[in-house]
Amino acid sequence: GEIGTPSRILAGRFGAAFTFAPLNPEKILAPGQLGWGVLRDSYRYDAITPKTRIYGVIADPVGHSLSPVIHNAACAAAGIDAVYLPFLVPAGHLRDFLASASRWPLAGLSVTIPHKESVLSHVSHRDPLVDEIGAANTLRFEADGSVCSFNTDATAAIEAIRATLEEQETGFGGRLGLNTALILGAGGAARAIACGLRRQGVEVTLASRTIERTQELAEVVGGKAIDWPARHRQPYDCIINATPVGMHPEVNESPFDASHLRPYMVVFDTVYNPENTLLVKEARAAGCRVVTGVEMFVRQASEQFQIWHGQQPPEGVMRAALKQATSSVRVVE
Repeated sequence: GEIGTPSRILAGRFGAAFTFAPLNPEKILAPGQLGWGVLRDSYRYDAITPKTRIYGVIADPVGHSLSPVIHNAACAAAGIDAVYLPFLVPAGHLRDFLASASRWPLAGLSVTIPHKESVLSHVSHRDPLVDEIGAANTLRFEADGSVCSFNTDATAAIEAIRATLEEQETGFGGRLGLNTALILGAGGAARAIACGLRRQGVEVTLASRTIERTQELAEVVGGKAIDWPARHRQPYDCIINATPVGMHPEVNESPFDASHLRPYMVVFDTVYNPENTLLVKEARAAGCRVVTGVEMFVRQASEQFQIWHGQQPPEGVMRAALKQATSSVRVVE
């Protein structure tokens, strides 16, 4: 299944004579198999050698992730001998997976649902922002065996909002100009964005389907917790979706009722696949200023690239690769 996808890509690196990949992607017979075109073009299978550095994303589920698309395109454009893989790691398997990392050896990982918080018990060093947020989305494996953790979500989110306002507002002066924000969700992304907004002096309210988790997060970030049905009861300057609602397979759902959207609002959906979620489309129709998940995703990936490779990322290449990968995604009306 999907757990075996990395071994198909790395078969040659570890001495296998070949790996199976159908020329016609319609002939894929089992989960985890990849077509030859994807192996050749996305993962540069023919260029992988024993010296190729291994990076990847750990998640559950992981099949929807476009991190391999964006990072492999960036490495190819920058001439870096590295490959970035999707690792399906269920919550209960994180410790065993990281324990085996030294045998690959892994050079770096992106960390997403459900591991952003639990991964902290397995790292050697934390960036100060990681301590403040209480979650990490980036790991770097050092030559001495230590593991350094970082969080690129918070700065990426704030810069995505700032860039959108600068583009859409005449005379934008650099400040966010937001007094209140409602964040939907209580996971690692919500935590990072809440911390970023609080740093900007924004009053943060949080809502999720689990009030206990919401209250816990609100206490950590200095925000206010409300229950899920209360999210429409008062207006906010900014609405942020940090839940998976809008992602496949929930592409025809929105976490916020369109009847409560107002033109003065900034609406930020962290879902990037598809980019034009139902929330994004309804916000645009209501005249809101809209920040899509693509902008945050590219910015956090760019910062990861710098952490791992020590050089400026080809951000234009990364954005183009992501746009191309999501362009075929359509919402069924």
